[in-house]
Amino acid sequence: MMTDGFKKLCEALGIRWVWWQWRWMSFKRRAGASFSLDHNIFRRLRSRQKVCRRCGAIAAGDQSRCGSCGRPLPSQVSWFLYKVFGLAAPGIAVATGLLSGLILLDFAVVLARGGPAVLGSPSIDLLLRMGAMYPPAIHQGEWWRLFTCVFLHIGIIHLAFNMMALLSVSRFLEQEIGFHRYLSLFLLAGLGGSAASFVLRSTPVTAAGASGALFGLIGFAISYFRRARPATSGDVRRFMTQWAIYGFLFGFFIGADNLAHAGGFVTGLLLGQIMEFREEQKQQMEWIWRVFAWGMTALYAFAFVSLAS
Repeated sequence: MMTDGFKKLCEALGIRWVWWQWRWMSFKRRAGASFSLDHNIFRRLRSRQKVCRRCGAIAAGDQSRCGSCGRPLPSQVSWFLYKVFGLAAPGIAVATGLLSGLILLDFAVVLARGGPAVLGSPSIDLLLRMGAMYPPAIHQGEWWRLFTCVFLHIGIIHLAFNMMALLSVSRFLEQEIGFHRYLSLFLLAGLGGSAASFVLRSTPVTAAGASGALFGLIGFAISYFRRARPATSGDVRRFMTQWAIYGFLFGFFIGADNLAHAGGFVTGLLLGQIMEFREEQKQQMEWIWRVFAWGMTALYAFAFVSLAS
């Protein structure tokens, strides 16, 4: 009965239960293939050949661009790390996997400090110590809370729901726009969500979670695919619009921070309107997105250092 009820809840929120069952079986199959005795892992890791993540073409190790579609290829070091990640987490895109891992790591730290009670609902004091967004503290100079709150979650249910949402809405986005653009989108939308909550909320509340960033992914997909593939992206836009509607309604009924959701959503919409989608434009702008992505990563890292100090 509980399983049936959970299935119905997932379907109501736009989460395709059958798709998740298929994804789990696919993950087990790929993991089994990656680590089976007859699979030559070391030979795969030693190979210098690269595979274009856009079109699947094979390229020599010293090539910097794909000969088929022209997309920039990763360096040898980046490609080696990509192969290692593929063995450890088959079927999950790199940026999505890294962000998911950081969210889980953050929750593990909270669990270690707060004990089993964290699985239900951590205390406000613990959340504040772990970097939750709290306007009075930000006014007193703790600016880093606008960043650290993005990776912090309030209990196991909050964490599980956001992780399911992240894997659901991002499964094709990273493949479409690439590692650096996707990383930039997530981090900027997360900041946009926490900033909107900080600026627009009249009463101070303690808030945390990656929901603002997730709504940013949804808003981005709606506007980006309307521009990039207006004739073939109807299903994608409908799926994302459904997620947005259910997400806002669900947030309203449970008292979630819909201002953060709206801030992330608008940030994603705006990025979807300006991000280039033609291949030649992508090539020209790749270095800018690379610099921006690592700049945002450094800013988030500095925020966590400030939290720890």
